[in-house]
Amino acid sequence: MRRGTIRNRDRIAVLAPTPALARSAAALLAGRLEGRLRPFALADYLASPRAPAQVVLCPSGRSLAGDVDFLKSARERVLWGAPDETFSGAIEGLRGSPPPVPAGGSLRRVSPVRGGKSETAAALLLEGTVTSARARALVSQDARLWIVEHVRRVRVSPVLMERLRRQGVRWAALEPVSLLAVLASPRLARARSRWARLLPRATPVWIRGSQGDRAGASR
Repeated sequence: MRRGTIRNRDRIAVLAPTPALARSAAALLAGRLEGRLRPFALADYLASPRAPAQVVLCPSGRSLAGDVDFLKSARERVLWGAPDETFSGAIEGLRGSPPPVPAGGSLRRVSPVRGGKSETAAALLLEGTVTSARARALVSQDARLWIVEHVRRVRVSPVLMERLRRQGVRWAALEPVSLLAVLASPRLARARSRWARLLPRATPVWIRGSQGDRAGASR
């Protein structure tokens, strides 16, 4: 691995398909990233309320299909963007002096501040933890943009998440996860056309090679 490091004093989550692979990747990345690296399997990261908001994705490198599936899972479950700017003013007003959030969480309907045509006429602001039971109760709502505090507040089963996706539900987070880089095998890097659309365009790709890791060009 090259000596150049990314300086960051905050904690960084290293996400991989399994805990063992995450620990291995964290040891490999220790020379590049300054700060406390915390290894997580994807499911464990989502179950940890205090997990870092900055992440490095580390597919296993064992198969191309498996690596692409891992990046797809991360995109669908971790890499949610912030709400569109048309909703930001409305949310800021709602949360200016918010009442205490009850144990079951609160639900608020959000409409865009500006007038004019908008693809999304309204959204739901879901404060507190979103469980599968709570999500099922919301399916009848007409709003299909659901805004949560952060991805780790959502405890919805994979089967229900897929059902919601098919019904047009899109998610956004007030505190989005920040993707620092992807640690990819040479084979995954060469197949970038298969997964490039899943990640932000400027995401750095670090290539893991047999003779040590080297930095790949940013897309």
